[in-house]
Amino acid sequence: MSGLRVGHEELLQRGLKLPGLARRASALAQLPPLGLLTIAAMVPESWDIELVLDDGASDKNAVAERILTGISSPIQPRVVAFSALTPSADRAARISQCLRAYKVLTVIGGLHATAAPQHCQPSFDAVVQGDGESTFAKLLADVAGGTLASSYQADGSFSLSNSPLPRWGLLGDHSPPRYTIQSMRGCPWACSFCAASRMLGPARVKPDERFDAELRAIASRQSRPWIELADDNTFASGRDHGPMLESLRRHGARWFTESDWRIAKQPKLLRQIAESGCRQILIGLESSVFRYPGMGAKNADWQRMLEAVDAIQEAGIVVNGCLIVGADGETSESIEKLGDFLEEAPMGEIQLTLQTPFPGTSLYESLLRTNRLLPGDFSRYTLFDVVYQPDQMSAEQLQNEFNNLVERVFRPEAQSRRDSIQKQIRSSRRNAGKQA
Repeated sequence: MSGLRVGHEELLQRGLKLPGLARRASALAQLPPLGLLTIAAMVPESWDIELVLDDGASDKNAVAERILTGISSPIQPRVVAFSALTPSADRAARISQCLRAYKVLTVIGGLHATAAPQHCQPSFDAVVQGDGESTFAKLLADVAGGTLASSYQADGSFSLSNSPLPRWGLLGDHSPPRYTIQSMRGCPWACSFCAASRMLGPARVKPDERFDAELRAIASRQSRPWIELADDNTFASGRDHGPMLESLRRHGARWFTESDWRIAKQPKLLRQIAESGCRQILIGLESSVFRYPGMGAKNADWQRMLEAVDAIQEAGIVVNGCLIVGADGETSESIEKLGDFLEEAPMGEIQLTLQTPFPGTSLYESLLRTNRLLPGDFSRYTLFDVVYQPDQMSAEQLQNEFNNLVERVFRPEAQSRRDSIQKQIRSSRRNAGKQA
């Protein structure tokens, strides 16, 4: 249950149908569910298994019917495993309730289930917290033995050297436009708005040989594959990234990932990243008015990060500048000022989101403690809908200002300017390759 969701109808109509955002929304919607495909690799061969994808728009009863009737087998499933992020967790719960009415066991795992198990427990027979690879074999054995527990808790000790190859075959003959691989799990920093850095245990890296095996499996399905690294901060670890980058280059991959501005301090690494086929890196510039706690060594002043953007793009890699709107201190004036900046900003792409206090983050705990969370379910936690009381304006005012900013930043002429920047970067990269 993935893809981009928006609850605010005005923003949906005004902003997310604009070309720049529509492209990214489409790319996200088409990413295969890496977590489920990885867990599926741990299912014994004696079990029949099918993958059912939910687009988030179909009637929940229709989705439940698809699960119950199966794709290739008419046999009703014994257990259904869900993976859902926070904004789709309530929908997953409703589908689960439909299935449980037919005596089908349902389980849920992933970041939301790990961060908010109490929210999931009423709607599922079992809730899995932490690394699914550590607990799924035990869970299936309990299903077979009729002793399914209501909760399974990983201890964070799972080594990515034991990562199974995702069962890409469950996608059938369909080859998605982009594939996902995880090169590391977690992040050494603990930014107050991010749950991924701590929910699944300490930051761990995947050994180069495991990474290469997964990439090789993907390349066997799609020549010169498009890859999105499912990492929170790919280059935050102290590992030697050379072997991983060489693997990407050797397989002809074109790829996207997330990192922080400090890669600009490593010219050799930048060259390796560019030569390995990296097309774009999302860099967290975060807020223009507030530096979040827990950012560690990635914390820097605005000008230093912009200098890093220039260096990364000069190396031939498009920077997708990620900005959070609505942190404490945000005003109508600061949002307008951000819009003015983005009219001339050097980044080849922009990502704008509203501050969103996801369960499991210190930001969520802080806003909960001070009674600033707005009423409503988690379906509104989309990154585009205001779910808390801002400190300098009303929630309605912040939503309206954000909507206006999205429309301004992603209007066709503004996106055309960024497309031109991307074209120049690609041209420079090709010229550099010819000279080499």
